[in-house]
Amino acid sequence: MASKKADFDGLMVQEFLTKAQAMAYTNMLNETAFDEKILPYVHTYENSDGRSKGDFYIPELRKRKLQLKQSIPTKPM
Repeated sequence: MASKKADFDGLMVQEFLTKAQAMAYTNMLNETAFDEKILPYVHTYENSDGRSKGDFYIPELRKRKLQLKQSIPTKPM
C-alpha cells in the first residue's frame, strides 16, 4: 500500500474532509503520525464511494488538534 501524503491544495471551505485533506488540516505530514495522534480521537463518517476510509468532520479535527501539546506557549500579557 502506498503511503498517503498531506493534500494541502485540497483544503477548501467545507465541513467534511478526506483523509489526505484532514492530514493537511491538522498539519500531520504523514499517515503514521495522523493515525497515531488524530485518528483514534475523531469519528470517521461513511462516504458514498465505499472504497476510501471515510470523511472527517472539521470541528472534531480542530478540537483534537487543540488538545495536542503546545510546542511554543503564548507569552502572558
